[in-house]
Amino acid sequence: MKAKIFILLCVVFLSCNQTHVEDISMLNGYWEIEKVTFPSGEEKAYKINTVIDFWQLNDSTGTREKVMPRLDGRFTNMNEFENFSIKHKNDAIYVEYNNDGNIRSEKLILLTKDKLGLENDQEKTYYYKRFEKFSLK
Repeated sequence: MKAKIFILLCVVFLSCNQTHVEDISMLNGYWEIEKVTFPSGEEKAYKINTVIDFWQLNDSTGTREKVMPRLDGRFTNMNEFENFSIKHKNDAIYVEYNNDGNIRSEKLILLTKDKLGLENDQEKTYYYKRFEKFSLK
């Protein structure tokens, strides 16, 4: 009985620590932040976002741009972007930004059709949802 419980706990623990990435190309598109979790366990939820991220990935490099959705369904470019590359390290996937020699990375912990999760080196985890365009036209 103890062996069965131990095995069950091991499976649960290992599955909780694994990254869930369905297909790296799903990173392409518009993402809006939903919440941030902090190492303390606290969360900050974002109900309304005036600026969202547009990710464009080609093979293993791309750009991440800040854009503002407009009521006509288009976007205003905020002229704020970062170049990135995808790196595989220790059975994990990282988004590594290198802008003017300033290098930082985020661990990709979740990527599905509708969800994105990134953890930075300060153990803050950022959760995004796929942005749905709207239009009053």
